[in-house]
Amino acid sequence: MNKQAVIERMTGSGVLPVFRTNDVTHLLPASRAIGEAGIGCIEYTLTMPDALELIRKARRELPKSLLVGAGTVLDGRTVEKAVKAGAQFIASPGCSPAMIRACKALGVPSVVGAITPTEVMNALKLGADVIKVFPAPSVGSGFFAEIQGPFPGVVLMAAGGMSPANLGEYVAKGARIITCLANGLDAEAYQTGRLRDITRAAERWVEAVRRARSAA
Repeated sequence: MNKQAVIERMTGSGVLPVFRTNDVTHLLPASRAIGEAGIGCIEYTLTMPDALELIRKARRELPKSLLVGAGTVLDGRTVEKAVKAGAQFIASPGCSPAMIRACKALGVPSVVGAITPTEVMNALKLGADVIKVFPAPSVGSGFFAEIQGPFPGVVLMAAGGMSPANLGEYVAKGARIITCLANGLDAEAYQTGRLRDITRAAERWVEAVRRARSAA
């Protein structure tokens, strides 16, 4: 799958659940449950124990329609390891030139953290595919509308502090992707493996984005 197709899958539902947890007991079943909500991509942060092996297992066992990316990637060498494990996109909390170069060389989309116009400009010049505004509440939804003036066509992600109650304002201002803590969609359901409840929780996010897009 080429980079544009991966980005389109990510922006389809507009929701990117991110797993960041030390409790990976129910990780793969929960990932599958999230996919059943109509979400096309999930992210496994490399802060999780044995994260690369989890990515390998996810690629083997999860539906092919659910793309798996690696998050909290800070350098180019880690990009190489993550892609070798099967990661289909790479995300970082900040802007690492080596990370972006490695993603370009390997043909995988880069999701790059930026929170000022200068950071956005530098990330795009380096070849970033998606700009992750993190933490989004620190600049507010207005940033998303204003930054598209000098950078038309930029694919913006709102990360950190998002909820079904507040994501609408970010979508209305131009955020095409909203992140959420995957293992926190319904924390108790995740801990106990109640998969249908996890799907329902994910569906609430998908529906909130759909309503916001319809109203925009």
